[in-house]
Amino acid sequence: MEQDAAALRRQAERLAAVAGLARTVQHDINNLLTVIFANLEMLKRTAAEGAPQRQLNRVEEAARRFEGTSRAILSLVRRPAGEMAPVRLSDALAALRPLLHMILPAPGALELTLAEVDPPVLVERSALEEALLALAHQIAEAQPRGLALSIVVREDASAGELVLRLAPGLAPPALEQVKAVVAAAGGSVALDSEALGLRLPRHAPAA
Repeated sequence: MEQDAAALRRQAERLAAVAGLARTVQHDINNLLTVIFANLEMLKRTAAEGAPQRQLNRVEEAARRFEGTSRAILSLVRRPAGEMAPVRLSDALAALRPLLHMILPAPGALELTLAEVDPPVLVERSALEEALLALAHQIAEAQPRGLALSIVVREDASAGELVLRLAPGLAPPALEQVKAVVAAAGGSVALDSEALGLRLPRHAPAA
C-alpha cells in the first residue's frame, strides 16, 4: 500500500511538472508557428499558380492542424483534475475536436455537431474529456464498419444535452466512464437502441 501511495504521489508530481511547462511550451509553439505562417504567406505571393500553390496550401493546412492539436493537448494537460467548473458542452467539444479527429481520422469515423445555444453546466471537465477520449480510443481499436461515433450537442437553453451514437452493436467500456461523469455532475442518462442521451442541469450561479 505504501509503495502504491508513493507511486501515485510521484505520478501526481510528474503531471504537475508537465502542466507547469505547458504554458511555456504553447508560447514557444505559437512563436514558431508565427514565423512559419508569415513565411508561407510571403511564398504564396510569389509562387507560381498550380502545383507550387497547392503544395504551399498543403503545408499551411498541416501547420494549422498541428496548431489545433498542440493547443488541445496542452489545454488538456493544464486542466486541473477533480475540479467542478461551469462550461458549455459545445465549447468543451470544440476544444476537444482536434484530438477526437486524430484518434478517429478515417472519413466518416467521427461526426461532431455543436449547438449555438446551450447553457453552462457544472461538470468535472477534465474527467469528461478523458472519458470521451477513452471512448474514441476504444472505438478506434474495435475498428467498426460505418459511422463509428456521432456526438451531438442539442440546442436547449434549459439544460446541457449530449447525444452519443455508436456503430451498431458497439458498446465500449468507456461508455460507463462517460455515464459516471454525468451522474457525478447530477445529470441523467437515457439509453435506447440507437443513442445514449446525457442531460446535465443548467448551472445557476449563486446570487
